[in-house]
Amino acid sequence: MELTIKDVRAQMPNYQNYKDWQRNGPILGIGVHHSATANRLTGAPIGDAATFFDYHVRTNGWSHGGYNYVITGSGEVEYALDEKIAAYHAGFKDPDNSEGLEFGQYWNNHYLAICMAGWFTENRTYVDAAGRTQPIPNQYTRPSEAQFNALVALVQQLRQKYNISIENVRGHRELAGNSTVCPGLNFSPAVLRDKLRELDKPAPAPQPPAGQPQVGQGEHVILLPDTDKYLDAALGYIWKFQPDVSFAAGQAVGRWKYVTAVGNEEAISSSQLARLREGGALLVQRIPGNPTAAQDTLDKLVAQNLRFLVAAEPEPEPAPPPQWPTYTVQPGDTLSRISQQFYGVSTLWRLIFEANQDVLSSPSVIRPGQVLRIPPKPA
Repeated sequence: MELTIKDVRAQMPNYQNYKDWQRNGPILGIGVHHSATANRLTGAPIGDAATFFDYHVRTNGWSHGGYNYVITGSGEVEYALDEKIAAYHAGFKDPDNSEGLEFGQYWNNHYLAICMAGWFTENRTYVDAAGRTQPIPNQYTRPSEAQFNALVALVQQLRQKYNISIENVRGHRELAGNSTVCPGLNFSPAVLRDKLRELDKPAPAPQPPAGQPQVGQGEHVILLPDTDKYLDAALGYIWKFQPDVSFAAGQAVGRWKYVTAVGNEEAISSSQLARLREGGALLVQRIPGNPTAAQDTLDKLVAQNLRFLVAAEPEPEPAPPPQWPTYTVQPGDTLSRISQQFYGVSTLWRLIFEANQDVLSSPSVIRPGQVLRIPPKPA
């Protein structure tokens, strides 16, 4: 989703006194919180950056509010405390540094804080003016779709900015030294991380249109008869598909899997294209015509996002196998004896062996009943 962020930093209480502060150490992660504030009659999320910071500063006596970002119940993202300033969101007392977490300030020093307005737990209660415990309706006990989508988009933006790993995106309760259920029993940081992993997966490689082969870099060449007439005609095609460019059809044999030859027979002959196929090219297509006609065809391919003509130039039919006479091996036969019988000399036995390697594994092993093809005697 496209993320819109409302910058409210300068509107926060005591802003002028702390606006130039700097956090101790690099940003390594993100802590996710909820505000634990809900409408007592409906259970809906209440509060925004201004109300939270006002409570933190005027009631708690903090220098500034506890979060870098606040996401309201409607999904609006508020930038409340500069990222370069450590938010008071997950500190704990550790005077002898027994936890090894910078005397309880590690998470404040190195983690950005995002707070979603709301209270994401069932069976919430409050104490009324008479001191009686009252229930809050079990509604809005999970982030709204707008809130969750805004959270994901914001976290992704911050992860990319600071190169933050998915494992360092954590709920408040997952930060060592903190005893809390924040961001609520109904909010799973693991689900958030799964969503981030899903977004991190690379998009599948685009598939070529139907009838088009998947072409790798350096596998396709466009053959042009000369630079003067045809290069300008092919520029749009070359910019679009980035094939290699060659002006020497005779030197292209065996170098590329896919060949687009531009020009008529007199420019690039059919025999040259045949040699490209014989050299291993999987597809050889001609774009016929003078430069104007060829450019018209190439520009149409570009407009349709087609690298090749859908109706491929037909591949030549393979030559039928030679119709050689056959001989059925008799008891006592050898290839030398069969060579003597058909060629008048015994020394041409290798011709018979090479013509029948689909049947014979060794020239010295032949069995009665095998049917051998007998190639013609060399001139």
